[in-house]
Amino acid sequence: MKVAILTDTSACLTVDKIKELNIHQIELSIEFEGSRYPEKTGMTPYLRDKMLDKRTDTPVLEPISTAYLEEYFESLEKEGYDEFLYISLANGISSLPKVVSSYAKTSDRKITVFDSYSSGAIQGQMVELAGKMLLSGKTVNQVVDQLINLRNNNRTYMLISDIYQLMKTGYVSNGVNSMSNLFLRPLTMMKFNENGKLAMVNTHYREKRAYSEVLELIISQYHSMNDQMRITLMGDENNSQFDELYELLQENFPTAKIEKDELPISLAIYTGKKSIGISFGLDWKTVLYE
Repeated sequence: MKVAILTDTSACLTVDKIKELNIHQIELSIEFEGSRYPEKTGMTPYLRDKMLDKRTDTPVLEPISTAYLEEYFESLEKEGYDEFLYISLANGISSLPKVVSSYAKTSDRKITVFDSYSSGAIQGQMVELAGKMLLSGKTVNQVVDQLINLRNNNRTYMLISDIYQLMKTGYVSNGVNSMSNLFLRPLTMMKFNENGKLAMVNTHYREKRAYSEVLELIISQYHSMNDQMRITLMGDENNSQFDELYELLQENFPTAKIEKDELPISLAIYTGKKSIGISFGLDWKTVLYE
């Protein structure tokens, strides 16, 4: 069977990597001030900043219809694909994983949906792992087994310096009204939990204490993984907090593979302009060669 790997534009992937592994991306779109903007092809630095400005309208992810999915899968079938593996962003950020899952249940096509329970770096690494495994002749079931392994051994936390964007979008994972969290400042820590939802973890009034908690969380896994650990910092390199945290990671985890990446706008519309994402855990390349 010819398998197509699908993901969405929330995954951190370079253009070269997408071409190398023949990845198919569903482009997420953001509704903003009465217009629709595709996350990749319709985004500019100016527009990104405007979307994250407190004074503008609330940006929201546009739903994707079953009609769109039918057309999308039909086009892939015409390219000769007869099996599909979709590695999605967390269901807590978008309804897309559930929409594709529902579509798969009513379709005659062989579609497997795997929720990354994350967004950005880890999701992108899962896609790379799947691409490499399929190229080596592995089946979709074998790939999914290792994706579960990777998901279970990685975590993504968010450091949010201003929760206004969370209030603006009305996003709260546990169902508590976001207005009750007005006191959560200046640095709020959140994480993608085991169900793919963004959940509150802690609040710190000192940056150094927040950084210390991040380091402590990573240390708990670092001693058992060492050079098998990968850490990715997602955010804006013009943010001084981003640079400071990156230096701390390099200093404290010398054998880990440490990378930088941009925070996807599909996530930033919830967490805010100066938010920082920290993904860490087992390196996907280690899983590949197990």
